[in-house]
Amino acid sequence: MPFGKREVVGIVAGHQPQSELAIAQLKCVTKPLGSRAALEPLQLQLAHWLADYYHHPLGDVLFNMLPNALRKPVIGGAYTERCWQISTHGLGLPATALARAPKQQALLNMLRSEPERWTSDRELIQSGHAQQAALQLYKKELLHQTYKEYLPHDCPSVLQGNKVRDPLTLNEEQATVLAQIRASQDQGAVSLIEGVTGSGKTEVYLQAISDTLVQSKQAVVLVPEIGLTPQTISRFVERFDCKIAVFHSGLSDKERLAAWQASRDGEVGIIIGTRSAVFTPCPRLGLFIVDEEHDNSYKQQDGLHYSARDVAVMRGHFEQVPVILGSATPSLETLHNARQKKYQYCVLTQRAGAAVMPSVTFIDIRKLSLHDGLSDTAIQAIADTLQAGRQAMVFINRRGFAPLLICHDCGWHANCDHCDARLTLHQRARRLRCHHCDFSTAIPSHCPRCQSAQLLNIGHGTERSTETLARLFPSTEILRIDRDTTRSKSSLDNSIQRINEQRPLIMVGTQMLAKGHHFTALDTVIMLDVDQGLYNPDFRGAEKTLQLMEQVAGRAGRSTQPGKVFIQTHLPDHPLVRTWAEHGFKRASEDMLQERHTLGLPPYTYMALLRADSRTPEHATSFLHAIQRSLSTQIAGTHVQAIGPMPALMERRAGRHRAQLLFKSTHRKPLHSMLEATLRSIAGGKTPSGLRWSIDVDPQESV
Repeated sequence: MPFGKREVVGIVAGHQPQSELAIAQLKCVTKPLGSRAALEPLQLQLAHWLADYYHHPLGDVLFNMLPNALRKPVIGGAYTERCWQISTHGLGLPATALARAPKQQALLNMLRSEPERWTSDRELIQSGHAQQAALQLYKKELLHQTYKEYLPHDCPSVLQGNKVRDPLTLNEEQATVLAQIRASQDQGAVSLIEGVTGSGKTEVYLQAISDTLVQSKQAVVLVPEIGLTPQTISRFVERFDCKIAVFHSGLSDKERLAAWQASRDGEVGIIIGTRSAVFTPCPRLGLFIVDEEHDNSYKQQDGLHYSARDVAVMRGHFEQVPVILGSATPSLETLHNARQKKYQYCVLTQRAGAAVMPSVTFIDIRKLSLHDGLSDTAIQAIADTLQAGRQAMVFINRRGFAPLLICHDCGWHANCDHCDARLTLHQRARRLRCHHCDFSTAIPSHCPRCQSAQLLNIGHGTERSTETLARLFPSTEILRIDRDTTRSKSSLDNSIQRINEQRPLIMVGTQMLAKGHHFTALDTVIMLDVDQGLYNPDFRGAEKTLQLMEQVAGRAGRSTQPGKVFIQTHLPDHPLVRTWAEHGFKRASEDMLQERHTLGLPPYTYMALLRADSRTPEHATSFLHAIQRSLSTQIAGTHVQAIGPMPALMERRAGRHRAQLLFKSTHRKPLHSMLEATLRSIAGGKTPSGLRWSIDVDPQESV
């Protein structure tokens, strides 16, 4: 449609019989893109809910629900091909009329045998004919030409299932959970499956999906980005004889559009993908599954700040389909909903098959002499594991070589020029990098302040741990898995394939190794440097740390061999960690919920953040102060608190100064009313030049 001096893509979200504007002020749509609606009525209903709940412009919500390729002024599908059909003139032509052009005559005779059929270029070539002959016949008006959508057999985003594995026999707990889910398939019921790592949640998912497919309905499965590996996808491909659409960040816009169209057209039975797959159109939607529902990657951190988990629950409600949330470490919000009977609560307490939960040992490293961060106990445990022909994992949730480069003489340390953060040393690349804004610079040979050559690298990352292990175990294969080593499409897949060969090796990695992987030869897990999360200023820090510890520990001992987990810590007596070690995550989560209730924190209260950032330090704070002053009379006497403005935990990031105003309430309705008032105040005031602002409802980032 015309917009000023340019044309833009828009979405018709509704219509009226008449306009309040004069006819002369209206502009006509230039042309429709495609022959059918991009969004069905139930999706429009979901879009309006998203716009209202997250206080975000409806237009941007609608575009978030569409693949990138549909946001551009292009007509046609992901893959199109030229097709040919014989014309009436061609049908009436004598069979020998083109005797001097035998190739054209042969093609015409072939198309004459099926005059109603459109034949593609690919089919022409496969039958031994040439495209040039078709073009010549088209010029003579003996053929019609058109372009049609098609789905190539080798499309990486739409896979053909090939059932080669039968369902596994469920143990008693799994069978009970599946029966509970089958009994609550009506009215968009939500079920939480809290199952210890290795308890067979995926097998329950697969059998629930099988029930859905038998009813000729579609199932959507959401997984965290790092959980969508070939190992995960292959389990679905090998279990179901239907097409499977896959959505993840490694796909091109064309590939994502192909999966979106195949899902919308009902050609696929299963949709499996990351956060944005929650919006995939499904004409026969029958089941929603959110695996690892606690994972923070389900929360969009910019633009439309939606939670894919919460959107899945609401979409299930609107479309009246059941939703399954699964995790070994459910979020406290989800656990609270289960306790309040809003969700059906299903529990798996035992590992599937002959596997048992690993033993957990704390290594008190206070006063110990360490080998580049590794204790003697940890090194011996790795050696024993390798001697037995098995695998070990060293987990450290920090990439790079060292998190700090400091001058031994004057105390200078390498900071990012654009963020309130230190630069991380990457030894192999010979660079200092900021993990927040991606700024990088060469490693200096001398201190920029005092010119001393005594520069020390302090702390440990995956790169340093890998080098240390290579010296300690020179004949052992060591795989490092983090963002730096998995930048290419195939690097992570290749590493996982090597691990699954079950040869003795050591894997070193970040949380990319923590969730969703099933390594049957992994017996020993060593966790380094987990203490920092327990005293994170973010009130969710302890919850996230325990979730990570539980998930990492759960990688060990998934076969008949007993697993062992060693946790190096300076805080062996931390009460929350001790509760987790002795009584499990379930008991620890109950303690955290009690603490949240006492302190008046989510899930017992509701929060929203008004964020602002600007290149001018005082602009963000002054903008938020003005908003707070304008709301002061409206806040009085309500259930809403306005806390701040205050700097973000990292005040300066990527050259922009960040501040935030926190709204908190024990009731949702007054909180959302206050956010509406906030939007009116912003619209009625003057925003400083260059300032950006956003509203984040139910924030998951540090507040």
